Amino acid sequence: MTHDVIIVGAGPAGSTAAIELARQGRSVALVEKDEFPRRKVCGEYMSATNIPVLQRLGVAEAWRDRAGPEIRKVALFAGQRIVSAPMPGRDGFGRALGRDVHDTLLRDAAGREGVELYQPCRAVALCRVRGRHELTIDTGSGGSMTLSAPVVIAAHGSWERNTLPTGLQKGSGTNGLLGFKAHFRGASLARDTMPLLAFPGDMAASCGPMPDGCPCHAASGARRLPR
Repeated sequence: MTHDVIIVGAGPAGSTAAIELARQGRSVALVEKDEFPRRKVCGEYMSATNIPVLQRLGVAEAWRDRAGPEIRKVALFAGQRIVSAPMPGRDGFGRALGRDVHDTLLRDAAGREGVELYQPCRAVALCRVRGRHELTIDTGSGGSMTLSAPVVIAAHGSWERNTLPTGLQKGSGTNGLLGFKAHFRGASLARDTMPLLAFPGDMAASCGPMPDGCPCHAASGARRLPR
């Protein structure tokens, strides 16, 4: 199959690029290895500066309908000390929305613009042939096909382990980094506050309440786990 552009990864970057390119009249193929909706380890907070982008992409109204309450304050927690400050609200306020919902909104918007979606399909090989890029994708159940385009955009994430030259090569170390996400019920945090929690050697960040009222905590740290 021949296209103007092939995009690997239908997350926010990939789907946004697909929408913008399709609106320019480009033939776009969007390749995503996972079925949607799917959850991701992510803070899931969208700042107010992204609202004009969501409006341009045609998903702002749906985003507002599904997102959590406006985040109007930020608070740093370090032991027993708490320092808080108001969030700038000139262009509105940011809110939280799970990647399972957010990414699906953008992917569906790309489809409405005429983007050709290959999902779930895993990109397994990329080579250059006669001035064009050829991407081989695994379509499941032992099947495969080749997509061809002069331009390929790697939007699969910098930590993605795959067989492409743009991916993290198999066997590459992560220097002991660990990331996780959790939603907590029954929390007493203010609904309009983004708490940032600091720990020795680690950093944990919370984006505040999700649409179901549960605070979402996304954390990362550099400690090595015991074997």
